Amino acid sequence: MYFVLAMTVLFVLLSIHFFFSAEKLQRKLIIQRREGENTRKENKELVDSMALISNRHEEFSKTVLQKKIAQAKSNENEVLVQQLELISPLIHNYSLIFRECLKGKGGLKSVAKKCFDNHDEKAFKQFIALLVTSDKRMKRYWSSNNLNGFLFLIDGLLNLDVESDSTDITEQKLSTKASAQSDN
Repeated sequence: MYFVLAMTVLFVLLSIHFFFSAEKLQRKLIIQRREGENTRKENKELVDSMALISNRHEEFSKTVLQKKIAQAKSNENEVLVQQLELISPLIHNYSLIFRECLKGKGGLKSVAKKCFDNHDEKAFKQFIALLVTSDKRMKRYWSSNNLNGFLFLIDGLLNLDVESDSTDITEQKLSTKASAQSDN
């Protein structure tokens, strides 16, 4: 009889222990679920923010490109207009390239090639030729083949055009002064 009573007490104590252990595990599970949901919400907010940033920067880059094309046309700088029109597929697909570069390594060149191929079959080769003839920084940005390289490449291409435009204007002013002095 004592044996049966001892076994019953043992089973009751084990049941109480397992009950409290299960309750503790259940609380931990609930906390983990909440943390998982919060992490998913934060992740979604960050992804939405990155998409918004890429769209805003695309709009900004398009505006800068259009202003530079208009300025180059008013200065009758056909070489600069051609260069700007050559990089326009890259600018017009900015947010797409941005998102693809975010997904993983090696996305810049393949996505850029698709964007250029949709625009014109020869445009990608011409763009590569432009990069080859540009300075080493542009080549380095392109060869990095990642998001950081893409951001610097776009910035460099837009600023490179400013540098070449300003040197052309300076050369035009100098030639105008020289011709005015030779007339006197």
